[in-house]
This record gives sequence, C-alpha cells and structure tokens, in this order.
Amino acid sequence: MFSLAKAEFLYEPYPICYAGDVFSASDYALLTATYPDVSAFAHMPKLGDKYSLSERNNPAQYKAFIASQPLWAKLHAHFKSKSFIEETLEFLGRHNIDLGLGEYRFTNVAGAKRSGVVSRLTGRPELSARFEFSMMGGQGGHILPHTDDHRKLITLVFSMNKMGEWDDSWGGGTQMCWPKDRTKIYNHTNKYLEFGEVDVLKSFDFKPNQCILFIKTYNSWHQVAPIQAPIGSPLRKTLTVNIE
Repeated sequence: MFSLAKAEFLYEPYPICYAGDVFSASDYALLTATYPDVSAFAHMPKLGDKYSLSERNNPAQYKAFIASQPLWAKLHAHFKSKSFIEETLEFLGRHNIDLGLGEYRFTNVAGAKRSGVVSRLTGRPELSARFEFSMMGGQGGHILPHTDDHRKLITLVFSMNKMGEWDDSWGGGTQMCWPKDRTKIYNHTNKYLEFGEVDVLKSFDFKPNQCILFIKTYNSWHQVAPIQAPIGSPLRKTLTVNIE
C-alpha cells in the first residue's frame, strides 16, 4: 500500500531515513481528502498544541472513522499486521540496521495488553504496531526535543496534508538535534529539553506524501520547532505508526 523505495538514510548520530512519493498519487489524494476532521480529535494544548486521534485518544471516534473509510481501513489493517512488522524489519536489515530481535511474539490482537510476562518467560519480545492521527496548530505548534519512550522501537511519520496545502516557510519539519550540554546526550528514559538547549543537526522539511522513519536509541534526539503559519492556515496533519 506504500513504498519506501526512494528512502535515503543517515546513520549518524542515529539511523533515520527520508522517503518521498510513498503512496500512489491517487491514494494520497483520497487519503488526504478523507483525513478525519479536527472535531474527532482530542486536543492536547500542553503537548505543543497537539491534536490526537488514536486507540488511546478518543477511541470511539477513532474506530468509527476507520470503519467508515474503506481506504483508511485497508491501510490500518496493513499497519496493524504482523506482515508490516516483518517487512519493516527486513527493510531495515537490507540497510544494515539489525535490531537484534530474533524471534518475537506478535501481540497485535484488538484489545490485547502486554504484561511483559511472556517476554520474560520465553525470552521472545512482544511486538505490536500503534496507529495515530496527529495534528499540530499552525501558530506555535511544536514537539520539544526528546528521544521517544523506551517502548518504541521504530517510528514512521507520514505527512497527510493535501498537495499544495503547506508552505515550507511555515516550518513543521522534523529536525535531528543534539544537546549543547554533552552530558545530556544519553537519554534512554526520554527526558525533554527546551529548544534553546539543543543544536539542529539536520532538518527534513514537511513535504506532502513523504515518510520520515527513525530508530529509537539512547540518543535519538529530534524535535519539531514552533510552526509559524498565518492565522487561518491548515493544521499540520500526519499519520504516525510506531512499532513497539
């Protein structure tokens, strides 16, 4: 349903890749045209003016939307499948990124909760995929510098604004960053820093029909700097898929 054939990798200070044209033009047009309305989202103003619609945030609206949209339902089923996890691990392996997972137990049954007991008893990690619609406000929406929760292994962020809807000058891109205080580089527990406490190493502009994929590491620092869009501009829309 999507392709990372055009992926370009960076490996330092942690693995991250950018891929364009991930969906067919027709699929992308339909996905963006039917992206859920902001009224269905949970607003989280303390998290950088973020809006979220997921299994955890407004789950009833989330399930109703997926059920009502055939293409989104198909994409959702793919991302929540074991084959998606296997294909992603194989894709990374071809680019010299081996997470050393070995055999694992797929636990992506609807409503399933991981206790960690199976992992401890069998030595097999339990993997699943999480699917989230996210939006950010155009006047100051942001994500502070962080490295992600330790349960996350792989993150894929797909842009979901319509073609021609977003202006590069507004910002909204994903930025690799690095603490100015080098004693704070190690961040396995995902403490947040302020924007002034980091240097930007690399910026990936927020482009339509793109995917940013990165690996959670102890130093996978990244951020979205405050967006500066005019009043009345569209929200920054994404689909985030996490393998955990």
